[in-house]
Amino acid sequence: MAVQFQVPPSNASHEAMRTMARGMLEKATLHKDVLVKRGMSEQLLGDLALALGEFEQTFEATRAGRREHIGASADLEAVAAEIAEQVRVLDGLVRYRLGDNAEVMGARASARNVLGPFKPRGEAGAGGRQTPKAA
Repeated sequence: MAVQFQVPPSNASHEAMRTMARGMLEKATLHKDVLVKRGMSEQLLGDLALALGEFEQTFEATRAGRREHIGASADLEAVAAEIAEQVRVLDGLVRYRLGDNAEVMGARASARNVLGPFKPRGEAGAGGRQTPKAA
């Protein structure tokens, strides 16, 4: 019977752990009388079922949170793309309207010359250079 209740490897995924624990609980429930006669507490299986249920709820909440995060990231990218498009349209209007005023266009060019966006070391920007890593 000990072969049926092997502890999963420490590097097993959460899904594998959940499946193995659920299978062990089912086997232990089938053999509850034998296990209790050999010293297992009668409330152990109930406690294990409760703990497994809590683990599964946490697991599902984590998966739902990950899905929401992915959806929110996609929405944010769409909004950023829309804003960038509106800025390009406004930029064209400003150049059309004030393009012959050298002083205003010079000040505008200076105002647009800002630092950023910043990228982590080693990550290339859009058309930018890759930042060398410190030795």
